[in-house]
Amino acid sequence: MKFTHPDKRWLLRQPPEDISLKQIKKNAEDLGFPEIISRILACKGFTDIEDIRNFLNPSLRQLPRPQLLKGMAEAVPIMQQALKHQKPVTVFGDFDADGVSSTALLSLFFRELGVRLHFYIPDRLTEGYGLNLGAIRKIYEHNTQRWGEAGILITVDCGISDIEVVEEAIKLGFSVIITDHHRPPGKLPRAHAIINPLQPGCPFPFKNLAGVGVAFYLILGMRADLVANEYWPEDRIPNLKSYMDLVAIGTVADQVPLSECNRILVKAGLEILNQCNRVGLQKLLDNARNYDTTINVEDIAFRMAPRINAAGRIGSAHKALKLMTTNVPEEAEQYADELEEANAARKGIENRIFEQAAEMASPEMLANENSLVLYNSDWHQGVLGIVASRLSDHFNRPTILLTDYSDGEESREVTFMKGSGRSVNGLDIHRAVTECQEVLERFGGHEGAVGLTMLPRDFDSFRTLFDRAIATQKSTKKLPAASTLMLDGAISLQELGDSKFLAAYSMLSPFGRGNEEPVFYMKGQKLLNMREVGRNHLRFTVQDNGRFMNGIGFNLAYQLPLAQNNLVDLAFTLRLKSYRGNDSWEIHLLDIKPAGESNL
Repeated sequence: MKFTHPDKRWLLRQPPEDISLKQIKKNAEDLGFPEIISRILACKGFTDIEDIRNFLNPSLRQLPRPQLLKGMAEAVPIMQQALKHQKPVTVFGDFDADGVSSTALLSLFFRELGVRLHFYIPDRLTEGYGLNLGAIRKIYEHNTQRWGEAGILITVDCGISDIEVVEEAIKLGFSVIITDHHRPPGKLPRAHAIINPLQPGCPFPFKNLAGVGVAFYLILGMRADLVANEYWPEDRIPNLKSYMDLVAIGTVADQVPLSECNRILVKAGLEILNQCNRVGLQKLLDNARNYDTTINVEDIAFRMAPRINAAGRIGSAHKALKLMTTNVPEEAEQYADELEEANAARKGIENRIFEQAAEMASPEMLANENSLVLYNSDWHQGVLGIVASRLSDHFNRPTILLTDYSDGEESREVTFMKGSGRSVNGLDIHRAVTECQEVLERFGGHEGAVGLTMLPRDFDSFRTLFDRAIATQKSTKKLPAASTLMLDGAISLQELGDSKFLAAYSMLSPFGRGNEEPVFYMKGQKLLNMREVGRNHLRFTVQDNGRFMNGIGFNLAYQLPLAQNNLVDLAFTLRLKSYRGNDSWEIHLLDIKPAGESNL
């Protein structure tokens, strides 16, 4: 199915009203940066020189202390006792890339400590998200048979809503530590320790850690305590920076804002990831990419994370966990190939559901509703979240997809609808779903994503309540239209080729949600060497005063007739490409207009 491309309105992003052009120019002079970089920083809210320097040079030393996390003071002594008395530790993780990265992180760290380790990742289709009674009993039987006791149960990227299951785990003899980043319910589980920056009364200054970020903070707190108590000889203290590649993968994959703590964690993680120390991740990248270049956020988001997620979506997430933790090349190659196959299968299933769901979004529905809530009994539960994300982007509205779900392995009778939802910037889908909880059996998530379960009889009521909740949010916020493209400034080819500009631009990364990459524009350009490549992609070259730069516009080959014999205005981002050790910058075209029609 082919969709028409909306005619986008270009708007120039403006700094806050209290920031003058004089201040922007002064900052550029003081920092030795081109003025356009200072303007971009001002639009991101950075005008104080010291704040700018901290932003451009993120360091692990800037991270808030782990002791600021509520629950850390209770969790660390529990782990100290586990080490002292050789108690078994079970890491219970989620099946997505954030949960698998968190599980791998703790598993590798605990192995370094010599802990009696067990891990458990539930099956997405038969067990669903979070703790469940069946899993807890399996873990209990495993640990008591092997080690004679239940031991410590640590959740990662889940657990904050599982009140009844935590109660059962405690009755069985587990000491329960919950590490999670999802929004807590009104009543918290009665765990021995809960580490979640969103829980009431937590003074931790940054609230947007991914699950793997919270898990990393747990080992940060443990390491500090163990060093203080002289657990290790000076020369054998673990270097936690070596785990930062896993933290970066989970953080980027979960699409949390890449600001403050997350920016620091991802920047450090990319440094480790580019050292290629983890054989499994290197094999995964070898399969995912066909060029030699520095690994960046885009590689994690669009190449690594989908393959890691695919294992849990349509198969077993254990393959992804083994890939992340193995150091045996033959095993790594096997797991990487299996994830590649799972990802190919996932793409086919996802594309089919996307086309079906897009056709269900009738013109009448799009004209009269603020959200999309769609159901099909044949949809694969494992890919509903990613398809909802694509639909929410395409239609610019929160989207929830649901399918049939049978609660219980022995019964084939359909008793529930189960699904996933994704939102758009500025609208809190978790808050909207919370306002519909009277017709839901279970739900959880955060501002941008939710999972939920309901009885079929409540489907129509939920649609009405959810759309009303989204409409209420929209009425109180000024949201940009779907067809608006925000630009950061005009630039010339000469500026793009300036080493001082490129060095300063590189310091703005890593880019992602919360630190979007700048969008530049050039007016009145003649495109050379234009041709269609791949599936509907436009290749071209821009020339000005003897300077050249290559570019590509994904899904923009339909603009070939427009640009063939006319001057055009370009809106684009930049990419650094490396081939056989040679670096070059490339234009990534986002939109194109006849010269003068951009109205800038």
